[in-house]
Amino acid sequence: MNTHLYIVSNRIPFSFSKSFLQAAQEAIRNGGTPPNPSFGQGGLVKAMRGLLKGDQWTTTWVGASMGDQDIEVTRGHYRTLFQQMEASGHTPDLFPFIKIDPDNRMHFRFQEYEFYMRFVFFDTHHMQSYYSKFANGFLWPLLHLTRPELFYKTSRIFPRPEFEKSDFVQYTSSGVTFANTVVDEILKQSQKQREQDTIIWNQDYHLMRIAEVYRPLLREAGAHKQSQNRLHVGHFMHTPFFNIHEIQKLIREDKRSRLQSHVNDLYGETMETVLQKLTWGMLSNDFIGFHTKEYCDNYLEALQEWFPVQIRVNGQHYEIRRPYDVTTVGAIPIGLDVDNILAQVSPEKPLTFDYNGEDLYERIQRDRDQGKWIVGGLERCDYTKGLLQRLNIFKQMQTELGAQNGKLCFYQVTAPSRSGNPDYQKLQRVLADKVKGTNDVLGGEYVIHMDQGIAAPENYRFMREMDLMMVTPLEDGLNLVAFEYILSQKYKAPEKRGLLVLSQSGASRILKERGFGEEDGVVHVNALRPKEAAKKAVAILNKEGRISDRLIQYVEQERRVDDWARQNMDAIIHCKKGIEEL
Repeated sequence: MNTHLYIVSNRIPFSFSKSFLQAAQEAIRNGGTPPNPSFGQGGLVKAMRGLLKGDQWTTTWVGASMGDQDIEVTRGHYRTLFQQMEASGHTPDLFPFIKIDPDNRMHFRFQEYEFYMRFVFFDTHHMQSYYSKFANGFLWPLLHLTRPELFYKTSRIFPRPEFEKSDFVQYTSSGVTFANTVVDEILKQSQKQREQDTIIWNQDYHLMRIAEVYRPLLREAGAHKQSQNRLHVGHFMHTPFFNIHEIQKLIREDKRSRLQSHVNDLYGETMETVLQKLTWGMLSNDFIGFHTKEYCDNYLEALQEWFPVQIRVNGQHYEIRRPYDVTTVGAIPIGLDVDNILAQVSPEKPLTFDYNGEDLYERIQRDRDQGKWIVGGLERCDYTKGLLQRLNIFKQMQTELGAQNGKLCFYQVTAPSRSGNPDYQKLQRVLADKVKGTNDVLGGEYVIHMDQGIAAPENYRFMREMDLMMVTPLEDGLNLVAFEYILSQKYKAPEKRGLLVLSQSGASRILKERGFGEEDGVVHVNALRPKEAAKKAVAILNKEGRISDRLIQYVEQERRVDDWARQNMDAIIHCKKGIEEL
């Protein structure tokens, strides 16, 4: 009997736009092929792949609506279109099939995927407040403050985390709305089956308070006691977690500014009280997963700073104990779709990406034929990724080469991200100026900036062509690009493989813990020290350092995303749920 699983995330795997559905309707009228849906491209969908196949799990994915026709699809207004697609043989291989079940649950099928979807609807103002301002304008930069060098005042483009009480109210409200939606889905299923386990798996920093609400809502709704006892709640943080010691100055500044403004608010929130509520609220989960032990430790230090909790080690995990309750915390770093990536980088799969009307592979080959090393970078355009620092490292590498100056060229790929946010708009402007300035200093187009990204699977083939890959975040929850690059080198002759330059991130911590360094083709650097980083990178290049078989084998065998999902499910189900009063 399948276990009920509810994946809860801010973004739903698929949304429906008017243009997409109209194109499908036109294809039916004209007997053509429906538009190709962009499903499964996001990292979270790939990570959940094994949980979305309808075999072991009866999965429902709950997330915020992002499409202008989501509500119409939910109401069944496009039922005829989906039936026509099925009759024409386009679904589920070429086009998603949606069926609205008798209990109004939305059944989604596409290719290998089969699960239920439930949209959560917010108005534009609410979404702007809880998502754009609080989650991305306050929490995102703050969670990445893990060391002094990352403090917002030291960087041109790393913004100060902006806190507003009203945005926190909207954030809390959004969590309650998400939780009510999940509980509604659970109640529909509990009427059919009371003896099954139910797992709720919350994702990331958008939903740090949501776990507090589930059990009270179920009790209020009169859920059967047995159903409540078979409920398991987990949370995975895909970001780092702030270092409590490194944000104290930020907290003091917030308190000082409130005193100076003479705000007399009976129900006032400060930055510190909000962070306390978020940190404590996460304890309503049975299990909390982080990518690395360091992020676990940061979370535990914040708890110990603010609350009277007892923490003990239990095997590979921590148990946080308080009267009548216990929460388990552990490090389970996410993995990759290893088999798919390896299939896409096999020798018979060429890079066929077109850049500004030119074949990118041919351009790279021309640079290589001129004796140049090909340096690459690939990620979304975010101020945590160290993009400006990477250009400094590249420029210093050219200086280090001295008489060989010009033997490097740098292909930097950045995908647009959060383009409506002023901090990201500023980054895009500063980055464009920095690219131009770097080329001006070097006296040629040594930096080729592709600012619209490269989608899978071409992104893996792009990485395959790089002699040196720079993954240089200021701080990053994990950064899968590092592992993807390692896999991309598998089918190349050992002497022709590339080199990975890697800075502060979950990936660097994992590889260091496993003992992978320069002898395996990994150069660990500090992105904020470009001269030192450049010297190390050039030295290993000249020594012909390369990605090793040992490193490829490790990633191939131990960094599989299905294992990550399974380990989280096991931890959520089997961790201790309650204890006697201490």
